[in-house]
Amino acid sequence: MRFSPNLGDGVIAECIEFALRERLPDLDVVHCDLAGRTEFGSQSSFLRSLAMTVLPSAPASIRESVYARMLETYVRRKLIPHYDETINGSNAAIFGGGQLLADADLNFPMKIAGAASILRRRHIAIAIHAVGVGRNWSTQGAELFKEAFAGADVSWTSVRDDTSLARWNRHFQGLDVPAPRISLDPALLAAKTYPDESEAPTPRRNRPLIGLCVTHPNTLEAHFDGVGEAASPDVAFYRDCALKLIEADYDVLAFTNGAHDDEKYLHRCFTGGFCKRVGEAHIEVAPRSIAPRDLVALIRRCDVIASHRLHSCIVAYSCKVPNVGMSLNRKLDGFFDTVGRNDFLLKNDELTSENLASAVRRAVDSPILDASHVAIRARVERDFDDLAHSLSSVAPDQRKNSIDERHRVVGA
Repeated sequence: MRFSPNLGDGVIAECIEFALRERLPDLDVVHCDLAGRTEFGSQSSFLRSLAMTVLPSAPASIRESVYARMLETYVRRKLIPHYDETINGSNAAIFGGGQLLADADLNFPMKIAGAASILRRRHIAIAIHAVGVGRNWSTQGAELFKEAFAGADVSWTSVRDDTSLARWNRHFQGLDVPAPRISLDPALLAAKTYPDESEAPTPRRNRPLIGLCVTHPNTLEAHFDGVGEAASPDVAFYRDCALKLIEADYDVLAFTNGAHDDEKYLHRCFTGGFCKRVGEAHIEVAPRSIAPRDLVALIRRCDVIASHRLHSCIVAYSCKVPNVGMSLNRKLDGFFDTVGRNDFLLKNDELTSENLASAVRRAVDSPILDASHVAIRARVERDFDDLAHSLSSVAPDQRKNSIDERHRVVGA
């Protein structure tokens, strides 16, 4: 979603636009945020706040029923008119990037089905590009996703990794759309989309700077798809990680991807009192990033980052900042598989502060190799060559295309 507070989604959207404009200079791009936002820095919606704070403590049957009814009303009354107005005049639409085909309380199924209904009615061609696919869909969620694309003019489909491809084939068996290919995540072009424009050289530091990305436990539990119970981090976990890194002669930059819930949790973890006790010279709490460019610039400052968030890891890789992943979701596993850095991925049962400090130490000594980095970026560029060709064939005048994206989303 273009204007999501989780800026990984905005990075995806802006990288897609950048790459397509390189190939189709006359393209007129319109961003249609699936949540109806129109600018960065907007507050979380009431539904989002409800889903993150009140509903997690409710029994599953009550949570799903209450949220589904409220979401259906919101999509019908608020979002579909927004989609209709934004999409009007377009001749192609992209559902692009992020964990877009995922079902958390019907959020994306309802929104995507609503947007796709307008695209079908207006006979607008649809491209689905580099999306992540969730493991578990509810019966209603699966029906909504299939309804969204059945009978639509779907000209292009791609998913971002092998896991998503297997899940697509299972969920969409028998659906009459082009078979998906694997297209790497658009955010791998972040370094190119946001060139380093700082004029002053970065001040020399005596100790490497480690970016520690904080994510609210409720978010991680909602998207957990591993085995057993999620090893959701609490305040003590993040503080212990910071302490272990400082003891290992690193400085720590605590940050988030921008989501409001994460920001509140960040400041709960790293209050002024805690920072003073451990030494303010060695720990910094980053101000909230408002726009995607801010997040990229923040990650560029670091020598290594450690994160549960997929797109902070992807941005870091794009900028050649080694990264340590904390995996509670197969989408992170898929990315580290793709770039060949599985040695720096901690699985659910390995998530301890000691293991994190050890993985960071190895990452500091293991830079991202030029050859593999160049090869990954070349794959992303080829993906966009093919996507642009597909768009040209369905929209030969290229006057207007609508980009409808997560994250995500989504997502993501």
